[in-house]
Amino acid sequence: MQKKLSLQFLVILTMLVLGCSPSEEELLTQGRSFMDENNYAQAIKTFNQLLDKNPGNYSALNAKGVALLRLGQLDEAIATFGNAINADTTNYRAFFNRGNAFRLLGKDNEAMLDYDYVINIQPDVTDAYINRGAILFKYQEFDRALFDFQFALQIEPNNALLYLNKGKAELRINNPEDAIYDLKKAIEMQPEYGEAFYWLGLAELAQDNKAQGCEYLFSAQTFSFEGASEAIGQNCVQ
Repeated sequence: MQKKLSLQFLVILTMLVLGCSPSEEELLTQGRSFMDENNYAQAIKTFNQLLDKNPGNYSALNAKGVALLRLGQLDEAIATFGNAINADTTNYRAFFNRGNAFRLLGKDNEAMLDYDYVINIQPDVTDAYINRGAILFKYQEFDRALFDFQFALQIEPNNALLYLNKGKAELRINNPEDAIYDLKKAIEMQPEYGEAFYWLGLAELAQDNKAQGCEYLFSAQTFSFEGASEAIGQNCVQ
């Protein structure tokens, strides 16, 4: 009789434990809540609980990779995004996130490949064009960068960063008039955009509009854009 009761107790206890075990969806929601609170370490622990249940859960792998990325654990993030990609090659998010991690490590070629893949499978991801264009701009491939920024503006025409980047590229290929238009659009959308004022100042100087160019550079300095003071010293101080 005692053995029978003990067995029943064990069965009931097991059922209670199983009943209290959170589901994958609950763990995913909990982990994302920790992410919202910037508690990335606890988020990773929660996602690991989920992955113990299902090692191929794409959402958990991608979210864990983002948490690692936010903690600056870039190599671990890249490996985790790779596992997410192996779980689902049709979802662009892990490719995009891995590209960002590669870019932070200075591995621009690898980042470009991931951004290329994102654009191929999900052509409306504006940030993929922005990031790829920024790498192209870095390596002075201004025409290709300009194409990315122009295309992205068709998707998101009210993006101040895109107008800034397009304006910078236009100036670098000696189109100061187009650059001025783009940079003014960026400032119209974001009135305290110090970097846009800086590049607008350079574009006006390229048009030999010294007074206007210096005025914009002083505005860039007012908004604490790094480099404005040097440009003022070079162009605006007698």
